[in-house]
Amino acid sequence: MKRPSGGFTLIELLIVVAIIGILAAIAVPNFLNAQIKAKVARVKTDIKALAQAHEMYYLDNNSYPPESEDNIFTGRRPRSESGLFFLTSPIPYISSLPHDPFQDTAERRFDKTQAAYETGVAQKNKRNVAYNIFSQGPDMSENGLYSANPFFGIQRNNGQGNSYHPSNGLISNGDIFWYGGDPSVVINLMVDGKIYNGNFPPNFGN
Repeated sequence: MKRPSGGFTLIELLIVVAIIGILAAIAVPNFLNAQIKAKVARVKTDIKALAQAHEMYYLDNNSYPPESEDNIFTGRRPRSESGLFFLTSPIPYISSLPHDPFQDTAERRFDKTQAAYETGVAQKNKRNVAYNIFSQGPDMSENGLYSANPFFGIQRNNGQGNSYHPSNGLISNGDIFWYGGDPSVVINLMVDGKIYNGNFPPNFGN
């Protein structure tokens, strides 16, 4: 029997479809993993830049900016809860504020705006002497630090698994965070199963 010219048999088409499906099953997860790794790298770069801006602000003001919430771009937060804006005006310690990619900005509280990184502060003698900057990380869930007080007491998850570690899975529990300033404000802080007094947990969980 002669094979029809200019076409494919049904079996050949099924084989091609199967091969495409296998390649997609391999490529799509790798692509998504690469996206997550790129976002994690970006978050660390952003947080380092914000930390540097905090330190420059401190040199000029002998105090760090106030705490800052993640939905400051809505314009609904008072200045006392929008500390990151102190880094851009009136003196620009950073050219622009980065956006946290690990937030579900579809949530109503963001009002269709981008998410900011959250910060917490600790005071001594009415001065902000220490700060914490963090992102929720790839799991996009609040299971790392308490933003209201990341310097004292047992943190979320009973003080366990608070730092994001890709070795636990690219999408795993924990925040990506950075501490700076005076570590003497840390009292009985439990992070990742360890108690800290007078010293900060390792930045980025390293």
